[in-house]
Amino acid sequence: MFRLLYSLLVLTPVTILVSSLSLQAAEERSPLSSEDTLTIRSADAWMDEEPDIMHFDGSFELRASDWFLSSDQATLYGKLDDPETVVINGSPALILVTTIDGGQASVINGEARQIIYSRSTNSILMEGAASLSRDEHTMSGGEIEYDIDRDHLSAGGEGGVYILVIPEP
Repeated sequence: MFRLLYSLLVLTPVTILVSSLSLQAAEERSPLSSEDTLTIRSADAWMDEEPDIMHFDGSFELRASDWFLSSDQATLYGKLDDPETVVINGSPALILVTTIDGGQASVINGEARQIIYSRSTNSILMEGAASLSRDEHTMSGGEIEYDIDRDHLSAGGEGGVYILVIPEP
């Protein structure tokens, strides 16, 4: 078991800019400041036949104030201006999430062939040559699950697990 002692900075609701489109976050969320922006770029985008599902293909990037995703392909589930879950696939797919603990910023940095970032459960599931680092600590394996709220990691899969922990001075 690999445990790091950090807490999550609560993700703030966001607005989104897709080309010139600007949407306000859902009314049930707390109000947004003018600095809370979600920016999405991709070569192609299309709506699914099912409601609240959007697909992206080619050089996908999603930037928010405290998280970033990059991949070849992506699917967003939930409202476009406040997605609940984002599934990204790439060679590799990348995720960065910034958290704050005691006033200190910490960055979760992950890569894998597929990453599922669930904002509704505040968790990351990475599959296929997965690697996750936070500060000086690194874990890699075929599959990694990380519950950000509980700061709980589990890993396994093909090739076993590799953990590198550098002690604090």
